[in-house]
Amino acid sequence: MEYRIDFRVGHSEVGAHGRMRVVNAVNRFQDIAGEHADSLGLGVRDLISKGYTWVLYQMRLTFSRIAVAGEELTVRTWYRPERNLYSLRNFSMEDACGKRIMFAESSWVVLDLKKGRPVRLGAAMPASYEKNRAEEFPAGFTEVPELDDPDTEILFNVRLHDLDINRHVNNARYLEWALEAIPMEVLGSSRPAVVEALFRAPARYGEVIVSQVKKVEDVYGVYLHRLQTGKSREVCALVRTEWTGN
Repeated sequence: MEYRIDFRVGHSEVGAHGRMRVVNAVNRFQDIAGEHADSLGLGVRDLISKGYTWVLYQMRLTFSRIAVAGEELTVRTWYRPERNLYSLRNFSMEDACGKRIMFAESSWVVLDLKKGRPVRLGAAMPASYEKNRAEEFPAGFTEVPELDDPDTEILFNVRLHDLDINRHVNNARYLEWALEAIPMEVLGSSRPAVVEALFRAPARYGEVIVSQVKKVEDVYGVYLHRLQTGKSREVCALVRTEWTGN
């Protein structure tokens, strides 16, 4: 079963170069995923009442181009269970002519709030979950490598504004912090073509996040990112980005 919404890109969703920020695109995807789940009785609030919640584990974004302010777009989403542990969910962002400008693959798990561990989908999901699954489902995650000897790093303080309903840092915020460490000359002359992320551990209010970046040698426009807490150095997310000319 597919779910879709139409929207107009707001002026607050674009950055200095007039294009939709990655963080805002990811938030749009998370919003429609939440709406779809809510419509089926599978939303975060439904799960929290039973002692569970949804957690994003992995995401891969592929851009054909970047949307601009005022553009009319459609986002479609659909999901499929995988090995009774992961809920795979795909997204397609399309322009007014129906041409895809962005595609996203994601993998989610259901977390037991008391034990802090993932549970089998069959243990947490009602019958409506299986009834509304999609059968046609491309998925092609690749390993996100961990960097060593970063070229640079910057620090961010986790604010209340950064938290989601689970009281953890919103996953889109990690991507925002990762891209912030990209050299300014790259941000000014290029756009993201691929963004891949693996989310390992949640960060909470008051923690300091260290965003590290390293350019992959001999490969044009490819960077590895690591986001970790400043005190314990626990890795919160690993990110890989590819950049192409404007």
